[in-house]
Amino acid sequence: MASGRVGSAIIKELLENGQFEHLTAVIRHTSSYSPPSPTISTVKADFSSHQSLTAALNGQDALLSCVPGGATDLASQKLLVDAAIAAGVRLFFASEYSANVMSAQYARLPTQSVGDKPRIRRYLEERAKEGSIAWTALNGGPFFDLWLTAGPAGFNIVNRTATIYGTGNNLACWTPLGIIARAVHNMLLPATTPQIVNRAMFICGVKDVTQNNILAALEAETESKFRVDHVDIRKIRQDAREALNGEDWKAATRALTIMGQFDEEDSAANFWPMVDNATVGVSPVTVREAVKAILQDMKPL
Repeated sequence: MASGRVGSAIIKELLENGQFEHLTAVIRHTSSYSPPSPTISTVKADFSSHQSLTAALNGQDALLSCVPGGATDLASQKLLVDAAIAAGVRLFFASEYSANVMSAQYARLPTQSVGDKPRIRRYLEERAKEGSIAWTALNGGPFFDLWLTAGPAGFNIVNRTATIYGTGNNLACWTPLGIIARAVHNMLLPATTPQIVNRAMFICGVKDVTQNNILAALEAETESKFRVDHVDIRKIRQDAREALNGEDWKAATRALTIMGQFDEEDSAANFWPMVDNATVGVSPVTVREAVKAILQDMKPL
C-alpha cells in the first residue's frame, strides 16, 4: 500500500534521491490515494483479477509489495506474483519488512495478524527456481521508532513509565523506518541488485538494542527518571498460551511478539549473524542517537 507507513517512507526516499525515472503506484479502484509528487503515476486495478493486475504491471521492471502484515494472505500475493510474471516484471520485492519470517518463533504467530509471509516466500522461491521471476525481501526487525512510540516496546515516553520484560538485557535487532526505506532504495540500484536477488536481506539499524539500554537512553535524553515495572516473562508465556487456546488472535500476537523480542530463553530477535548492512549501504546508529531522533520528532513532550 503506497499510503501505508512503509510504502510512504519508501516513496519519500525514492523521490528524494531522484534516481528512478518512472514510479507507478498500483492502487485499488476504490482507493482515493493521491501521490505526493506529480512524478508518480497511478494505475487502478482490480486486485482480484489476474488480467487487471497484469495490465497494470505491464512495462514495470520491479514491483514493491507494501501490504500490511495481516493482509499478506497467500492467495492474493500469489495472484500478484503471477500477474507480475505475466507482465514481464523482473524483480518482485516481497512485503516482509519484519524479522526472520522463516524462524520457528515467527511461525507461532497467528496468520490472522501477521499474514502468510513464510508461505509467500516459499512460493517466490519456487517461481524463481523455474526462472520465471527474481525476488528479494528486506528484514530489519521491528521499526525502532514506531515500536518505541506506539508499539509493545514497553515504554510510555510522555508518562515516563517503562515495563521491563525478564531481565531487560535480551539483545535485539530493530531498525528505524527511515533506514528501512534507504535500504530499499539502495537495493533497487543497478549496482546493488545483482547482490540481493533471490535472497532475503537482513539489516539492523540500531546497535546494542536492549530494553535496559533504551531505558538508559530515554532517561539521559529526557533528564528524568522513569517509573519501572518488571514483568516475569513466564507470565507472558502463559498469556500467549491462554490467548491461543481462546483464539484471541490479537492478544496472542501481542504476547508472542513480546516473547519473540524479550524472552532470553526463546527469542529470535538477535539476528546479527545474518545482518549485511554493507551490501545495502546502511549503517547502524547507537541506541541513544535513535532515541534522540525520536524525541526531537515528538517535541514538545
